[in-house]
Amino acid sequence: WVLKGLSSIFLLPYLIIVLLSAVCIRIFSKNDSDNLKMVWGSSPILNNKYWSLSMKQGGFHSETFVKNYLGQINKKEDWDNILTDKYTVLPLYIKRYIAFWHCLFRYDVFFISFDGFFIGQTIIWRIQAPILKLAGKKVVVLPFGSDSYVYRNIRSTALIHGLMMSYPVASRKQEKVENQVKYWTKNADLVIPSFMGMDGFGRWDVLTPSTLVIDTDQWLPTARKNLSKGNSGSEPVIIAHTPNHRGFKGTEFIVHAVEELQSEGYNIELRLIENMQNDEVRRVLQTEVDILIEQLIATGYALSGIEGMACGLPVISNLEDESYTLPLKRWSFLGECSIVSATPETVKDKLRMLITDPELRLELGRKSRDYVTKYHSLEASRFLFKNVLDYLYGRKKQLINLYHPLLSQDKSSNT
Repeated sequence: WVLKGLSSIFLLPYLIIVLLSAVCIRIFSKNDSDNLKMVWGSSPILNNKYWSLSMKQGGFHSETFVKNYLGQINKKEDWDNILTDKYTVLPLYIKRYIAFWHCLFRYDVFFISFDGFFIGQTIIWRIQAPILKLAGKKVVVLPFGSDSYVYRNIRSTALIHGLMMSYPVASRKQEKVENQVKYWTKNADLVIPSFMGMDGFGRWDVLTPSTLVIDTDQWLPTARKNLSKGNSGSEPVIIAHTPNHRGFKGTEFIVHAVEELQSEGYNIELRLIENMQNDEVRRVLQTEVDILIEQLIATGYALSGIEGMACGLPVISNLEDESYTLPLKRWSFLGECSIVSATPETVKDKLRMLITDPELRLELGRKSRDYVTKYHSLEASRFLFKNVLDYLYGRKKQLINLYHPLLSQDKSSNT
């Protein structure tokens, strides 16, 4: 605390340096929109890696720069730049200020979440937007959850309760999160919130079920062809679930449904995949699993569901609440999704349907893989973010109809 107190003495000269730097960058930058440098961070969200990779493969200068990394599920080499490894032995809270200033010179487009970019959790977080704008930088906000969920603004009380179960402490930070959401909703050049967009943000510039993507060259379809119907004496049907947010996902209802089906004589097993490196998750889904259940409380699907679909598995998730799903079917591509929708009350019956029909499992798996290839691959990501860059630099007027089934000018291709 003493060191942090001393560091505040340097905030005024820091602000002056940053302000003057922004002015100089604005004056002397070439403003070449054909040679943009983009950065993804600073939260270590796995999809920052995939988004950046998609643009790299398209010939763009794209890097990740994150505060730290989650060693339980990620590797250090997943990220281009990690703050804890930068700027010698300086304290981390000083490194944040240096990184923000350094990146002003290094990048043109900042892809961030609602918690901001490095100094987003400091006392001067409100200077981010004016400094970035003064320096001629562009900001795109892509939320991931805890950075942006304002519980009292969520329409689904079931989702609120699930969040209370998984993240009770966040309910005491409502004002802070809401202020950040309001700030970037007003100041960002683009906000692309996916399913969360209709839950209190009041702004979405692209309407899409999910911006999450995956490397489909690594996440390959399973070679497993289990034709078991769950009969006694046959090969067991393996059901997987990733319970990293148990209340949010309804894990207890999944466990209960599997136990009831087992008591009825079905030869099934439940694999709970947690605290596992992403490479190992991929191996398990590609070689050992027949059905993936993602979530039963929150409406929609996230990265776990996309991973399962990429592996050619039938996926169960909650798509029941039409106040979320109807706009995404009407004005975007959710109507093409092959996910089997279930709630805590119906998951047992939906599981039984898939367990007893191996041909249906294979058919849904093929459709799932096609869906991910079309909308959640690196090529699909590049399609989205190329359009984002066109909008940011005046080559496109708006993106609200980018995925519109009737009005999209780009619907014939997403590569």
